[in-house]
Amino acid sequence: MAMSQRMWRREQERKRRERERRARRRRNCTLIVMLIAAGAAAAVCLKYCAGGGETQSGADRNTAAEATVQPSAAAAAPSAPAGTPIPVSELETSFYRESAFVGNALADGIEAYGILPDTDIYAKVGIDLDNAYTTAADNDSMSVVDQLKSKNFSKVFLFFGESELASNDASGFEDKYAELIGKVKSYQQEARIYVVSIPPVTKETSESSASGMTVRNIRSYNNALRRLAADEEVYYADAYEALADDDGYLKSGVSADGINLDRDSYIIMLNYIADNAYIPDSSDNSGSSEEDTDGEEENTEDPDSSGDEDEDTEPTSRPRPTAESERDSGGEEEEPTATPRPTVNVLKDSAVSGSSGGDSE
Repeated sequence: MAMSQRMWRREQERKRRERERRARRRRNCTLIVMLIAAGAAAAVCLKYCAGGGETQSGADRNTAAEATVQPSAAAAAPSAPAGTPIPVSELETSFYRESAFVGNALADGIEAYGILPDTDIYAKVGIDLDNAYTTAADNDSMSVVDQLKSKNFSKVFLFFGESELASNDASGFEDKYAELIGKVKSYQQEARIYVVSIPPVTKETSESSASGMTVRNIRSYNNALRRLAADEEVYYADAYEALADDDGYLKSGVSADGINLDRDSYIIMLNYIADNAYIPDSSDNSGSSEEDTDGEEENTEDPDSSGDEDEDTEPTSRPRPTAESERDSGGEEEEPTATPRPTVNVLKDSAVSGSSGGDSE
């Protein structure tokens, strides 16, 4: 039975909360182990000092003994200190094995934080679709696009769009991106290609931007990317949805300048893409007719915004459920759709063999 958009979103929210619970448990376990180790080291040190110095007073020994029990009290703390970075071990790195990231500062930040050290990243801050064929990454001599000729990849992630926002020409942007995808396909004929959407910016940045870096403009460009992914039959990776708050802005406190992401946000974004990337239907125009305004009216087509819609009614456009959500739903098969493309969008941790469109779970 097909899954409605509301049910799909609830399922994704449930999985997100479950990931957060697992992350908290892991952080707590790590903290407890560290504190126990510190306590043991302190106990050994005190025992050595007591054996070597007989002049230590009873009061001093009592003070030292009290110090050794302090880590045990701290180990009982219910959670890790605020601001503790998300460990890279909690990122689904296997999904990105044998992948290449190509594009702008968003891709470059992944390398700067060292989040995916085994992934090939060909990126340059400020690069756009016009100079991607001639601009090389730092310390490289070959352009970021031509780097894809160096070896075969299972997946190629494309990060473009932020530099083009100032032109406010989403249609021209779509044509140039289609040309780039064609070039990537010629270099990587067996790779899955992922078009990564433009992430949101903070409300303050959106309201003060004079260079097109507004949420309304970003949504317009992302709608063009979604249409492009449908036309070119490539995957759409929704970085915007992964990081936007209820009002469509980047959450406060995760960016120093309101645009560039911190390390934790990168891990959240990459985990979301691994779970939710999909090939849109050719008829998927979700968001193309919505009236996007900065902090004003929300998308009226969102089924969550109306309590009158029947929960069992299939929305006219929705993200396709992932392989993981199908497994969690009890293995029910999805009803056939008009598109010949597979309804399973993300085949995690599997190597690509043959054509990318022919993979099956």
